[in-house]
Amino acid sequence: MPFSVGQTIGPYRVMEQLGQGGMATVYKAYHASLDRYIAVKVLHQAFLEDPTFLARFQREARLVARLEHPNIVPIYDYAEHEGQPYLIMKYIEGETLKARLQSGPLSGGEVSHIAETVGAGLAYAHKQGILHRDIKPSNVILSKEGGTYLADFGLARIAQAGDSTLTSDMILGTPQYISPEQALGKPDLNEGTDIYSFGVMLYEITTGRVPFSADTPFSIIHDHIYSPLPLPSIVNPKVSPDLERVLLKALAKEREDRYPNVPALIEAFQQAWADSAPTQANLSMAPAPQAAPSPKPDSAVSAARTAPAILATPQPAAAVTIEPGPQKKSRRIQWLWIALAVLAGLACIIVFFATRDLNLRADLTFGSTSAAPGLPSLPSLEVPPVQPVQPIPGQIEEEIEDEAIPLETRSLADAEKRYQDDPDAPINQIEYGLALLEAGKEDPAYKIFLAASESIARQEPRLLLGFGAALKKREIWPGALLMYLRFAEQKQTLTPFLLNNLRESAYFAYANPAVLELVDFGLIGRFDLPTSLMAQARYVLLHRDDPAQVRDLLSELRQTVENMPEAGLIEAELLLRQGKSTEARAVLKSILAGPLPSWVEKQAKQMLETIP
Repeated sequence: MPFSVGQTIGPYRVMEQLGQGGMATVYKAYHASLDRYIAVKVLHQAFLEDPTFLARFQREARLVARLEHPNIVPIYDYAEHEGQPYLIMKYIEGETLKARLQSGPLSGGEVSHIAETVGAGLAYAHKQGILHRDIKPSNVILSKEGGTYLADFGLARIAQAGDSTLTSDMILGTPQYISPEQALGKPDLNEGTDIYSFGVMLYEITTGRVPFSADTPFSIIHDHIYSPLPLPSIVNPKVSPDLERVLLKALAKEREDRYPNVPALIEAFQQAWADSAPTQANLSMAPAPQAAPSPKPDSAVSAARTAPAILATPQPAAAVTIEPGPQKKSRRIQWLWIALAVLAGLACIIVFFATRDLNLRADLTFGSTSAAPGLPSLPSLEVPPVQPVQPIPGQIEEEIEDEAIPLETRSLADAEKRYQDDPDAPINQIEYGLALLEAGKEDPAYKIFLAASESIARQEPRLLLGFGAALKKREIWPGALLMYLRFAEQKQTLTPFLLNNLRESAYFAYANPAVLELVDFGLIGRFDLPTSLMAQARYVLLHRDDPAQVRDLLSELRQTVENMPEAGLIEAELLLRQGKSTEARAVLKSILAGPLPSWVEKQAKQMLETIP
């Protein structure tokens, strides 16, 4: 249970809550015998689900407590209270770097000082074999005396093999600052992971925004893995070429392309920053460019058509030479040039979207993918549109049987050990995900399935079908949907077999609202618009309870494809929810009268049996 204000924990009296994050809650407390304030970091109870956690927590706390550096928040002690582990740290009066950035951009001197001090603390920890794994402005504390402290090493992962840490790589960093390899769940993390996250923070304090920002964590994580880095000089034209090169290298997707260590990064950054001294005032004291708000388009594909670099980037004003003369004439000339520049920019944007729209419509012969109003449309896998085909009844189930891969049901401890021993083996990844699901840990399980789909696609794409069929047999529909989508990405076409399985897994997967964090409707629509509309309609039906919106989506679906029995299932579900049993029965009998995939037939018959 969380601590409460006024509660006595050992020799400490809790005074107030200072903050709360994904891994811990931090309190200010008073230590009477030493007459000083301290900070108490209480780890969330979710960690206690692992029976071996407390022993590993004690071992790690001892290691982290050895970190003694002027730029690292020191840990004084660690203990438990009623089974709840906590750390005792130095209380530093001040504000976080995140709060400082929210109050306004940094000065040139502040940027240099923060880069130097945070880098020094991080480099020292790396020498001790400890990774931070969650570098971000909210973990940097700026004291009132001018000191800079890197906090939250209490949950850092020990780098060397055998020195174990908090468990299973499921504690991911903050999405805006996470490294690609950490986002993919790779177990072999090294200094490059912290260098990437530190690079994101340097990018933010020099450009005024983080490189990737979106409506959901998964979309941001996806961008770190797959999307090109927005050029710093485009985000903020005052960024010098030398400084831009430093940021690009620090934020390289591949670890081997980044700086070899933190000191090398700091040396390059400080040199580039010093060389850009003439523009530092304009760079750091000008109003910070804000990340463009995520588009809220009327269609899912329109989100993919948006060009953030064009819409979000502040365009530098064209230089205008004003000849001596009446002030009124000068202003007229200036406004004329500005108007022409604006018109030219608008024309470029219009041409861009028009040509992109035409190209997409030429490839997506089924039109645009409409998202349900108010539902997020988040890019997941960067794939060009594929040419779908209509499913052909027959021969589908036989292919599924042939492709299914046997999976073992293992205990969480056994599955985790196998995964840690050989994390690149697809069978270990999938069985670990299944064990996590069995233990009720849905979110990390789906992260494992997501990472597994990407890993399998690199090794042997055909296995995606086998694992998709195996997960489907166990009715792990979100995992099956990920596998079939990833295979469609690799194959760039939809066979009848693949399209049928894509529709089945999407139909059942969106009964779980968490799936929207993994796979968005816009992505499905890039493979098959009817499947996307079907998935949206069922999601709205089950989680929004908006009959009018469901009918609008079904109407659009029927305009897109003449006969889709899956749409009849959703219509029957809607009628049953409205108490219209007679109409629902008629719809289901109509579905069963024609040729249809066996899973649709089975679902229709089951629904009929429930009607009194």
